[in-house]
Parts: sequence; C-alpha cells; structure tokens
Amino acid sequence: MSALASILESAMAAGTSALGDRTDIQPQGQNPEAHTAFFPDAPHDETDSEIPSAQELPQGNPAPVSRAQPSSPSAAASEREAVAFDEVARSLAAAEACVPLLAQSTGLMRLAALDVVKAETARAGGLLQLLRFLRGDISLPITAVSTAVVIQRIAQAAEAERRLRGVALITRSSVADATCAGDETLLTNTVLALLLITFSLIEGVQNGRVTLAVTVNENNEIGLAVSQDHVPAPASWTTRTGPEEWADAAQVVPAIALNAAHRLAREWRGRFAMAVGEHSTILTLWLPANQPRDFEPLPH
Repeated sequence: MSALASILESAMAAGTSALGDRTDIQPQGQNPEAHTAFFPDAPHDETDSEIPSAQELPQGNPAPVSRAQPSSPSAAASEREAVAFDEVARSLAAAEACVPLLAQSTGLMRLAALDVVKAETARAGGLLQLLRFLRGDISLPITAVSTAVVIQRIAQAAEAERRLRGVALITRSSVADATCAGDETLLTNTVLALLLITFSLIEGVQNGRVTLAVTVNENNEIGLAVSQDHVPAPASWTTRTGPEEWADAAQVVPAIALNAAHRLAREWRGRFAMAVGEHSTILTLWLPANQPRDFEPLPH
C-alpha cells in the first residue's frame, strides 16, 4: 500500500506541475458555432421505470435541475474548455511520470505503476474524444454497434482504475446481444466516462460496487445503465452552474460525462436519464435498437 501511495503521489504531482507545459492536446479546426454550445444545458429526461438492475437499488426520483445563466456564453465555454483540457493534460502527465517506474521497479510496485499508466491513458483518451465531440470537431460514420462488444471494451478500459480505486464492477445483460446505430468508440467512451465518475463517487466506500447493465425494453430501446447503491449524487451532477464554479476536475469531469451522454442521446434519437435516491444513482442511456427479432434472450 505504501508503494502504491508513493506512485500515485508522484504521478499526481507530476500531472499538476505539467499542466502549463501541455499545449499540444488542443484539437485544431474548431467549429466556431460549436464553441458557444460547449457543455450545453441539456434537460434531464424523466426516470424510466425499466432502468436495468433497478430491482436491486432503491427506486430513485428524477433529479431536479436548477440553472444559472453565465454572463457570456462564449467566455463560459472558453473557461470550461481550458479546465477540461487541463484535466486531459494532467492524466497524460501522470501516466508519463509512471513510465520510468515500469523499467526501474519490480513486483507489486511495477504492477501498480502499470495500472496508473493504463488508467490515466484510458481516461485521457476517452475525455479527449468526448471534448472534441462536445465542441463539434468530429463527425463519425454511423454503423451498427454491438452492445456486447461495447460492454467488453468498457470493462477492459476500466479495469485498471477499478483496481486502483478498490471498487468491484458487476456486468450483466438481459440479452445475449443487441445492436444500435452509432459509433462504437464514442459509445464506449461515453459510458466509460459515466462509469469512471461513479467509481470516483464511491471511492473509499467499504465493499463498494458499481453495476454496468444492458437491457431492451418493450419500446425496442436498449438501456445501458451505470448504477451504485452506496451514496447519493453530488449536487454538481444535478445543478447547472456558472463557469466560475467549474474550476476543478472534481466538477469538470462529471460535466463532460453527463453532457456528452445528453448530446449523444439527442443525436442518436435516444434519451439520457438520471435517477437519484437517498443512497443510489442510476445513469442510463436509452438508444433505439436495431432488428428486435434478432435479439437472443439469455437463458434463466
């Protein structure tokens, strides 16, 4: 544990000190019209009664949303972008700081350093694509996306961070596979971001666990849900605030994840629902499913 603590401390320190030197991550060719829409105030959908694994969690209520209008939308977008890209730079610098340990250390310390590198690079890569998606910088081809493949990719990408945070991940699905129209990598990174902010939410909770579930409802919608039944949602998840309150990663990373989920659902003709209970949160992406006759139910 002391070795892991030393690795994490040195990685975080390196990430903080390197923020001012990381100017190469800003994507070029920014769409000026998309700039003012960065972190849009997307409305929260009503809670669906068929959220996966709801039988294991206290039934939540739709989270009320309050909004404060920024004085200048373009200035707010610029400031939020700067903080968001700083967070990507911090992750890249933290991973870079641990690379020498991979060659110099052995045993558990080397494994811990490898987990830090994997976790931070997965986080940085995912956040960077979501930031570009929110800015309107990327246009992705629409293809058939397998939820079974997406869930497998998410579990693999989140494994290192899950171990570092000491959180258990449970995956379940009510169907063998289901497909929707979209982009596999963008869907993977969006749900992964929801998973990572939920990991962070319950870090330190004894026997903490997060459930990643897939289901198809009678309306032919695929539900991808990230849920936990330990703690309530923080206020920043349900409150739209001004740019001066988005000054640290603890708030900006959930903002990226939640706004990316809202935008993806809107563009793919689906919906994003947040349910919060006294000791639970459920974040669900509902997307139109393809060819329901081909779904193969799992055996009981």
